[in-house]
Amino acid sequence: MDDADYLAEEAGRRSTANWLLDLVEQRRPSGRMLEIGCGHGLLLDEARRRGWDVQGLELSSRSAAYCRDVLNLPVREEPLESLSDAEDGTWDAVLLIDVLEHLDDPTDAIERCRRLLAPGGVLCIVTPDPSSPTARLAGGRWWGYLPAHTYLIPRTTLRELVSVGGLILTDDTSLVRTFSARYWLSGLGE
Repeated sequence: MDDADYLAEEAGRRSTANWLLDLVEQRRPSGRMLEIGCGHGLLLDEARRRGWDVQGLELSSRSAAYCRDVLNLPVREEPLESLSDAEDGTWDAVLLIDVLEHLDDPTDAIERCRRLLAPGGVLCIVTPDPSSPTARLAGGRWWGYLPAHTYLIPRTTLRELVSVGGLILTDDTSLVRTFSARYWLSGLGE
């Protein structure tokens, strides 16, 4: 996937990233962070500025190159499934931001992330909620209905998947993204 307008909204995306990092840091203030599907690396860049030891996984060659060449971030072009068992228990924070809906097996991905976490580690998942008031109001025009979204998991189902895997759900917060008025109006126009 490639989003030509992604970096046009960089300021807002960094603001949203910092909001998410604030949530993560309520549970774990620093350490080693792995972002799976890190895109252009804006969240990882903000985390590094806060003192995190960061690493990313990104399948898009263009986005991964931006991470490495422009932001000087350690990003590998590998899927989650490629991580070896040697990495189990080594990450203080694992982030799946707008990734779970693209995967063929979300349940397996959550389990794999659980195994990657160090004791007391934090798993942060952001994914579109087809049961949200916005999705219900928009109906078939809801932004989450995209061909690239393999699975859309309702909030209650996601809570169950996380809990069944042995993780403790400590926060369940709706994400409000920061975008320019032009971006929001463009989206409404579509």
